[in-house]
Amino acid sequence: MLTALLFSIITLVGVQPTPTDTLSLEDIQTQIEENYPLAQKIDLQNQITELNKKIASTAAYPQLNFGAIATYQSEVTEFPFPSGGSFTAAQLSKDQYKATVEASQTIYNSGAVGIREELEEARGQRQNKATEVELHQFKEQVNQVFFGILLAQEQLHVISKLMKNLRAQIKEVSSKVEHGVLLPSQKYTLEAELINARQDSAEIRSNISSGYQMLSNLIGEEINPHTKLQMPEVNLPSDEKMPRQRSEFELFESNREVLSYQKKLAQTEKWPTLSAFGSAAYGRPGYNVFEDEFHAFYMVGLRLQWNFWNAQNAVKKKQTYKLQQKTITEEERAFERQLKASLSKIREQVELFEEKVKQDEQIIELREKVVDEKASQMKNGSVTATEYITELNKVTQAWLSKMIHRTKLAQTKIDYQTALGITEYR
Repeated sequence: MLTALLFSIITLVGVQPTPTDTLSLEDIQTQIEENYPLAQKIDLQNQITELNKKIASTAAYPQLNFGAIATYQSEVTEFPFPSGGSFTAAQLSKDQYKATVEASQTIYNSGAVGIREELEEARGQRQNKATEVELHQFKEQVNQVFFGILLAQEQLHVISKLMKNLRAQIKEVSSKVEHGVLLPSQKYTLEAELINARQDSAEIRSNISSGYQMLSNLIGEEINPHTKLQMPEVNLPSDEKMPRQRSEFELFESNREVLSYQKKLAQTEKWPTLSAFGSAAYGRPGYNVFEDEFHAFYMVGLRLQWNFWNAQNAVKKKQTYKLQQKTITEEERAFERQLKASLSKIREQVELFEEKVKQDEQIIELREKVVDEKASQMKNGSVTATEYITELNKVTQAWLSKMIHRTKLAQTKIDYQTALGITEYR
């Protein structure tokens, strides 16, 4: 029987729809960037950022406030002496009314408005970089799915080759059984093994179909299950210097940039704010409390404000943001160190699979010679079909190992490029 190796590697999840007969990993990654919800999140975040910037910019516009008040009070201002002669003391109303409109315009605030706009832009970019990190992690999962299906298709090719070999042997053995040269059990043994191979083929086909369907769901489009995946041809960069193309590096930089603008904003709190203001009102009484008739009145002026505790806390805020920047730098160094270790390990795996593929070629060549010899001996009746199948399974196992190692080699190279942040798989 064929070994369980045929199934142990197929924990799959599918690929992408396309009208063509072949599909590359780069096609799939492009499809993800266009259709996957996380990719759409970046466009939404850009819109949110623009709205936040517009909100922040309104602080530079004149501020308008409208209000109205009506009151009744138990007593009002009265003259301490009675009316007499030509002098009549004003009688003030206890019910009072006022409708006002107030306007103020900031003249100087140490550039806080512009800094807030830049801060909102930096926050939006930081969110986008965080989304790109999530998208990178998702693409790594898709890579695993892609190579799982690719490996299953390679296995199916090997099983098809095995079945073709078995049919040819059954046809030749059947003829010898009819002429009494071989026992019928030889034919039955081969036919039983062919049925086993058909079962293996059916299970692999089912796994491939499920894999395609699952990846179709992930990328949001239907994929033709008969689409053939294209084995990536990747050349690893010879330069050992690690390029900083990972989204995580950009996220670290975005975090530092946000903190930089927060420091600038905190700096503005150390200084006073100067603004012009004016208010116009209609009601009674006005600023002249002795005029008890409804009338209009207004006030204009300049206002200088400075908060002692805000100025003191600004220094502490700057220190806090500076410490946070240092924390981010340390996190970046730790990430870079882990990434270098991971790349070194992947390099070793690439070299290992390259050596295994070379050895697989030698093993297959030797195993096929043994199978040819056993096939000739089985036809002459000197060995049984069971002995032939044992050797046939060994060469099939060798072919499977080659397919596994070849696919794993390509996958490991892709893993290396993905770890570097390279998205063009060439």
